[in-house]
Amino acid sequence: MISLHILSIVLGAILVFTSLPIFFKAESTVNFLKKFPRSLPIGYFFLALSTFWFLYYFNAEEIVDFAPVKKYMFVGFIVLAVGVGLFVKDFLAVRAYSIFLFLVAKLICDTTRYADSSWAFLYPLFAMILVCFGICFTAAPYKMRDLLSWLIASSRRLKVLAAARITLGVIFLILGFSKIQ
Repeated sequence: MISLHILSIVLGAILVFTSLPIFFKAESTVNFLKKFPRSLPIGYFFLALSTFWFLYYFNAEEIVDFAPVKKYMFVGFIVLAVGVGLFVKDFLAVRAYSIFLFLVAKLICDTTRYADSSWAFLYPLFAMILVCFGICFTAAPYKMRDLLSWLIASSRRLKVLAAARITLGVIFLILGFSKIQ
């Protein structure tokens, strides 16, 4: 398990560094965001990453009720992931990214569960926002396409979102480097 300040630094760095291209390479970022929802390479990347991460969590789980069938479930999840990669290609990137968001939210909640800090509320709140987006985009992946289309229709909207993400990232970085426990 990672510490809260390491999690905070990693979250902050990801938020800041994934938002900076909007200001410095706006045109290529817009092109990337247009292609993201239906991108198969990105979908396969997030599907593989999410599958391995989920299987790590599943393997570490010690639920006695599942012990007799755990190895069959493990193989079943691998078969399911391969099947999704082969047969569910429409909006694969959105669906796989949504699973990734759920796993990030789990990591955040697990890390902050026992945190004794006045700022500890910020992390589960961020995790719940990720879960809400994950649920929305899993149930209706076209909504991400619509949201991204709406965002890139105005450079101002995209820059406001990027500024908000950078601000949150800087807050996480400050908390992480301050070693808030």
